[in-house]
Amino acid sequence: MNRTFAIAVCALFAAVPAFSQDAHALLDRMSEQARTYDSVLATYTSTLTDHANDMEMTQEGAIEIEGEKYYLDLGDYVVISDGQTVWTYETAINECYVDDAEELAEDGMDPSKLFTIWEDDFRSEWRGTTTVGSRQVAQIHLYPNSTEDKSYHTIQLYIDESALELVRAVVKGREGTDVQYDVHTFKPNAAVTSGRFTFNANNYPGVEVIDNRL
Repeated sequence: MNRTFAIAVCALFAAVPAFSQDAHALLDRMSEQARTYDSVLATYTSTLTDHANDMEMTQEGAIEIEGEKYYLDLGDYVVISDGQTVWTYETAINECYVDDAEELAEDGMDPSKLFTIWEDDFRSEWRGTTTVGSRQVAQIHLYPNSTEDKSYHTIQLYIDESALELVRAVVKGREGTDVQYDVHTFKPNAAVTSGRFTFNANNYPGVEVIDNRL
């Protein structure tokens, strides 16, 4: 597993929205509710499928979000951001990579926007309803208005309309790599851990810090 997978999502896209008003209305309701959240705690499973190399990788994740800040625990990696800087700590080799949050977000999906990704310059398309597990969900596809330098072309959202909760997101990559996120627990306005959103090297004895910022 590489650290790109630890912090980014890849996706696929297309098309002209046939029922875009329905999609816009639901996403507007999602955004309105999201604005009432001071924080979010969530757990999920992510599955990366590399179709070109016939490879699949699954891992469990847990995330705490407060505004633009987040703490993402992926087991092998811990990804921390204060909204300006991203620290990616690799547990196996005790190394921490430091990157600019804005530049890193341009290469993938900002984890702090996992539950509001549709607000970022996308066209939306209503694709009807389906089921995920035992839940009836609405399916909406997002297509980026600006495709330059995007590693994905479509994000598929599966939304529980009654709860206004994201149940699944599938990011479709241009190079044949998809990442599916299945949300297991979602707790808005939960208490977050103080000091969680910065990397303190003192808590990782002997850590090697590699600063990738220019």
